[in-house]
Amino acid sequence: MSASAWAYSNGEIVPLEEARYWPNDLAIIYGEIVYEATRTFGGQPFKPKEHIDRLYRSLDYCRLDPGLTSEELTEVTLEVVERNSPDLPDGSDTWIFHNITRGSHPQFPGVGRGDAGPSVLVWTHELGFKYWYRAYEEGAHCVTPSIRQVNISTQDPRMKTRSRMFLALAEQEVNALAPGAFTLLLDTEGRIAEATGANFMVVSDGAILTPRTGTGLAGVSLSTVRDLSLDLSVEVREADLTLYDVFTADEAFLSSTPYCLLPVTRVNGTQVGAGHPGDLFARLIDAWSETVGVNIVEQARRLGEATE
Repeated sequence: MSASAWAYSNGEIVPLEEARYWPNDLAIIYGEIVYEATRTFGGQPFKPKEHIDRLYRSLDYCRLDPGLTSEELTEVTLEVVERNSPDLPDGSDTWIFHNITRGSHPQFPGVGRGDAGPSVLVWTHELGFKYWYRAYEEGAHCVTPSIRQVNISTQDPRMKTRSRMFLALAEQEVNALAPGAFTLLLDTEGRIAEATGANFMVVSDGAILTPRTGTGLAGVSLSTVRDLSLDLSVEVREADLTLYDVFTADEAFLSSTPYCLLPVTRVNGTQVGAGHPGDLFARLIDAWSETVGVNIVEQARRLGEATE
C-alpha cells in the first residue's frame, strides 16, 4: 500500500517522514488528540464537508482551536490528496487522516515546537482492502468483549479521538477469542453501542434499527445509509438494542468510512438471520456504488486479492 509520500504538517507540505509529534506533545503525554478519517472514490473525497464539520464539532467539544478555519483545512487536505495521487495504484482509493493535538505540554516548552500551539497533521494512505473484502460475500463475525463503551458522563462517545486505550483492550480480547472478528461494544447496561470504528444496525420487520444517539460516534457512513434507505423506501429508526434484538434480526450491518457497509452474519458465534448477506444489504451496497460511481465490492475484491 502507498499514496502516503506527502503530508501537511503545521503549516507546510513536507515528506511524510518529516511530519512528527515531539515527546512533549500533549497527544503523547495525555492522549489529547482529535482526528477524522475520510475516504476517496475515484480519487475524490467522499462527503468532505460532513467529515470536516464532524471534526470541528469534536474540536469544539474538547475546546481545541486548530488555528485553521474549516475552509483552510479543506484546502490543504485537497492539496495533500493531489500530491499523493500519482503514487496510488490504478483504480485504488485512499484514506485521508486529520490528526490535531493541543500542542506542547506547558511544563516542557523547550522541546520540539515549544509553545507554538496545536499540532495539525494531514496525511493519506491507500485503503486496506485486504482486511475486509471477504466480508462482503461471507459476512462479518462480531464479538462482544467484557470491556464496555465509555460512559457519556465521562466522555461523550460522539467525539472522535485517538485516546482509545479501552478500544485497543477490547480488540485484544476479541482477537484472543475469535481471530479476525470485529469488536462490538455494549454499554454499561448491556445495550448495543457501536463497533470499534463502525456503526452497527439490524434489520427487523423491514426496518433498519440503529442504537440511540449518544451511544457511539455519529458516522458519516451511517448518515449515508439513512439517505440511501430513504431512496429505497426503507424506514430507519433509533432503538435500545440488545443482543436479543441481534439474534432475532433478519439482517445486521456494519457501516464505516473505509468499507462503507458490511453484512454481519454472526455475533458471538450465533448466526444472524439466514447466516449469509441478505437482500437489503445487496440493495444498499448497489445503491451506494451507483452513487459514487465505483463498484465498491468489486474494487475491494480486486485490490484486496492483489495486496495479500
